[in-house]
Amino acid sequence: MTTRGFTLVEVLVALAVLAVALSAIVKAGADYAGNQAYLQERSFAYWVARNRLNELLLEPAWPPVGNRDGEVEFAGTDWAWRSRIQATPDEDVRRIDIEVWHAGSDEDDGAPLARLSGFRERP
Repeated sequence: MTTRGFTLVEVLVALAVLAVALSAIVKAGADYAGNQAYLQERSFAYWVARNRLNELLLEPAWPPVGNRDGEVEFAGTDWAWRSRIQATPDEDVRRIDIEVWHAGSDEDDGAPLARLSGFRERP
């Protein structure tokens, strides 16, 4: 009785299939990790924007129309924010737009990581 094993060609084909499958798995894992980091960054930027909007909504003084810039540290990262306060057709309401970037990045280079808008009523 003779036993027959795999031929060299069969082993090479199996290894090629395995290599393609493993490379696809590694690429998917790397894409997932990169996407997760990007989503975390955007979430933190949104929280910074939300905190800044809440600060403006809770200030006792009626906010003047204009732009304000600032920086804040949040989650171990320095963030730059810009708030734009605009008049609305209703003189007792102000529109507040907040944009957030990484501190030190050029805001004119691209879109902010987070944008948030809100309205404040005259007290």
